[in-house]
Amino acid sequence: MSSEKLTEAEEFLKIIRSDSEGKKGIICLNCLIVRSRFKEIYGFMNRHNIPLPEENKLSKLKLLDHISIHFYKQYQKSPTLKKQFKSPIEYIGNFIITDEKLSDYLTRFDFISKQELIDAFADYCADYGISVFNTADIKDFSLDLYLIKKKPFLKTEAVFVRTGAEMTEENYKETFYLINEASKVAIWTVFVTTPRGVCNIGYERIKSDMINLNVWMYVIDPIHQKILGIIKGKKSKTHDSSIRDKYIKKLPHEPIRTPSQLAKISEYHFKESESYNPKYFVMFELFPKEELIIEEHAVSVKPKYKDLFRTLLIIEKASGLAMISHSSEEIPMDKELVSGFLSAMDSFVSEIGGTTSMNEINYKGFYIHAVYGEYVKLALFLSRPASQSLKERLAYFLYHFEEHYHDQILNFKEIGNTAVFDKERIIELIKEILSV
Repeated sequence: MSSEKLTEAEEFLKIIRSDSEGKKGIICLNCLIVRSRFKEIYGFMNRHNIPLPEENKLSKLKLLDHISIHFYKQYQKSPTLKKQFKSPIEYIGNFIITDEKLSDYLTRFDFISKQELIDAFADYCADYGISVFNTADIKDFSLDLYLIKKKPFLKTEAVFVRTGAEMTEENYKETFYLINEASKVAIWTVFVTTPRGVCNIGYERIKSDMINLNVWMYVIDPIHQKILGIIKGKKSKTHDSSIRDKYIKKLPHEPIRTPSQLAKISEYHFKESESYNPKYFVMFELFPKEELIIEEHAVSVKPKYKDLFRTLLIIEKASGLAMISHSSEEIPMDKELVSGFLSAMDSFVSEIGGTTSMNEINYKGFYIHAVYGEYVKLALFLSRPASQSLKERLAYFLYHFEEHYHDQILNFKEIGNTAVFDKERIIELIKEILSV
């Protein structure tokens, strides 16, 4: 379509998208909106006084276009906004990802457990001929991984891995300090996070910090199954071979990954030709519908734990009443068995523990993992014991549920009515965070 034939709306959208044209966005606004419900998109528009479009029954992507044009017009009229945000798309993206409802979807499609994030990066390293060591039991330098490549000469890398959920302001400042210290123990330092992690801190800030620290920076994108190489690090100026050698002696005898000999093992896509140029990346991208149809913008990933999942009970801690329950659609559990467990649960407290730590018991052939929060306790029924990743996912779901449904939980404590919860939305959350 030639420029003279473009409508005013299309001209605006072209200008908005121009900031990310030829670049790679760390967060895809299309993906976030497509995963939202119409109810929440219209609620967002209402909260921000965005006039409803004249057209009825618009698609989610058309609504995103409508929302984008509204904020673009605001941006163009305000010198203050132009000083605060580098481009219209940055202003639009900031509004969407800080909204109380829509921000939930960033949390959900970005979510990956710490163990899975470590595994994804370890697989990538193995494909590039690097041995990966788990450093969880080594207190020195507080690393998450240590990488070694011996040929043609010894190369070492100290790795810090942070999930999006971990990337709070306090955690980031602590990580910044740890990265600086780790420059003594390896030739290079590496920082790995997720799109939400970058978003929490801000792309420009984190980019500047990592460049100043001479760090290799990677973003692992769970929804698109991609690894983005953002920054190519430089050799440490404070590297001390004697400190390095002492540290290497403390490593486990066997790495958790060795260089893959026969075939690539990583399930994540990495394109070196599109990596290590920080100017190539921007925080947000917004695609025309036509491009989304041509390209596969979200990899369909089979739920990891669907085959062993049976039931999740969300229980009010004081009364022991179930607030929400969700069972496998393929292998539903006997309601009497679940009811019997609820009746007996208090007697299991001494076995499970009344703390926030994860514990396991065996009940009538099922493995049950329980975790306790301030108001809620969860019981996850499985056909096999949970992996570390699933335990981390369950602990995170508890945190997320208590934080986002605090008022409804207190309401339930008073009236005991499950109608205070949006069960459909909570079940979506269970499926996504627990990957069931």
